[in-house]
Amino acid sequence: MLPLKLNTSFQLHLIIAIMISVWLVVFLVLIAPFDAGDLSFMIRLQILPPYGLISLISYLAIVPLQNFVFKKSKKWTVFLEVLIIVVYNLLVWLGSYMYYKTDIINGLYSFSKFTLEVYYPIFFILLPIIVFGRWYLTKRVENQPNKELVLIGENKYDILKINSCDLLCISSADNYVEVSYLLNNELQKKLLRNTLKNIHTQKPDLLKVHRSHIINPLHFKEWINSNTIQLSHMQVPISKNYKKDIVAILDSPLKTMSLSQTQ
Repeated sequence: MLPLKLNTSFQLHLIIAIMISVWLVVFLVLIAPFDAGDLSFMIRLQILPPYGLISLISYLAIVPLQNFVFKKSKKWTVFLEVLIIVVYNLLVWLGSYMYYKTDIINGLYSFSKFTLEVYYPIFFILLPIIVFGRWYLTKRVENQPNKELVLIGENKYDILKINSCDLLCISSADNYVEVSYLLNNELQKKLLRNTLKNIHTQKPDLLKVHRSHIINPLHFKEWINSNTIQLSHMQVPISKNYKKDIVAILDSPLKTMSLSQTQ
């Protein structure tokens, strides 16, 4: 499944939700589609904005859901993107019909007629705004500057500061950890007096692949065999205990073979 980036910022998604809702209200009030054209402008201004509020609440409801799924699966795909838009659609659809049937609107259409003749024509006009807004947030993720990664050892002089995207792997080495990273695209290594467990606690977004190794998944290149993966400039062994999680996160082409060997 084609992987995607996902921006999990609630504040940015709130901006997208407001944009979608405002656009919907402006469209309903000014364009007045369907039988709304028979109403005066002031009446439309009074009774139609709640549809925008329903859209706003529905979108904000899917943000925690998508972030939960992303946190659990540690990836985002086209399928999940389509699925979350479908969930948003269902929430707006049901909420809109419930409001349509209140005493405020007192709509006469049946559920099926409202869906086919009112809701979906408007939703498909709204859909490009939704897709563009979420695509824009994705680009914000891709264009974010590299974050500084600070690794700290037990000694006060044991500090390593690098760009987070330059980290390859951290390996256990007796009472030390060996940090493998890139500097000007060249492999570098540094020892810090610490344990792998403590480092992983500091940086839980790193992926544990072996009792002695945690890696930055961004540098995964390929499977060498069922027990070894290739990162940028180095190879790392894989433990059977972590293989299922690794395969799921890395979405490896050897997924079927690897899973069969873990059972």
